[in-house]
Amino acid sequence: MKIKYIVPHSFTVVMIVMFLCLFSCSRAPVSVSDTRITLGTYVKIIIVTRHGKAGEARKVMDDAYRLADALEIKFDYRHADGALGKFNGSSELLREEDPVLFDLVHDALSFAGMSGGAFDPTVLPLMQAWGFDTDSPHLPTREELEAALDLTGYGKTDVRTDRIGKPPAVKLDLGGIAKGKIVDLIRDHFLQNGYENFLVDGGGDIYIRGTNSQRTQWRIAIQDPEQNGEYIGILEKSDTAVVTSGDYENYFEANGIKYSHLLNPRTGYPSSDCMSVTVLSEDTGFADAMATAVFVMGSERGMAFLREEGIEGFIVFRNKDGKREKLFTPGFWD
Repeated sequence: MKIKYIVPHSFTVVMIVMFLCLFSCSRAPVSVSDTRITLGTYVKIIIVTRHGKAGEARKVMDDAYRLADALEIKFDYRHADGALGKFNGSSELLREEDPVLFDLVHDALSFAGMSGGAFDPTVLPLMQAWGFDTDSPHLPTREELEAALDLTGYGKTDVRTDRIGKPPAVKLDLGGIAKGKIVDLIRDHFLQNGYENFLVDGGGDIYIRGTNSQRTQWRIAIQDPEQNGEYIGILEKSDTAVVTSGDYENYFEANGIKYSHLLNPRTGYPSSDCMSVTVLSEDTGFADAMATAVFVMGSERGMAFLREEGIEGFIVFRNKDGKREKLFTPGFWD
């Protein structure tokens, strides 16, 4: 006698659902993340990859951190034996000798011209006069400030296609663009290795690509410049850089007055009504430089500059009455 098994319809449905769940779960993206200290700050990286590929992503991430360490030495003036340290002690930089540093210095000087000197990589003498390159910043004397101003100004450089020249006493600080550039080079490293969904956060210089592990746009919080750990807005973006410069990052107080490290290269003083400036761009290095430039310009001139150049930005500032206000370009929150 043949035995006929009858499978209840509900059981079949359950089996199909379980199969689909197992299939979809095996295809769900996974996040590989890490946070390490480099570039003088915390650098966080998240790579979103396919299930079962986390090990490969981890190796690519390790290479990215090694790249960041090497570039920090190259771009930081504090490393006397690094590429920038050597250029600061000489009078010329040749493209053929170090194309990576050459391109960064070339971009920095180009952005200086674009911003009318609001962003200027030749500010190292000013930073040293204020002691912002040490753990003990202080008010400079008039004589110290005048001596530093005599050595400051992007116009003192001579930029050619394959050569950048300067007087030996003129020295560069690439702190206003280097972190952003390193984030861009890490971005390129990931793209070259086939990754299209990732986040790189170099101490507030952020680049986001594709989507997160939930297959939605990345959510980036903008720091409240007055309250640590609080936020004044959330961006939902992909394939863009988000960089914020603020007077809460590096400052000291003297005689009841707050002095920020964001110095005006023309006056030598940190004179601005801005509290923070956030800039969006395709390139993190560009956004880094422009956030600094707009901050130095001040809210009114800075917003006009953003609109003229077609740059998306968000400015938090204090008006003449001391009240906090916000300005932003039309497409910033889109």
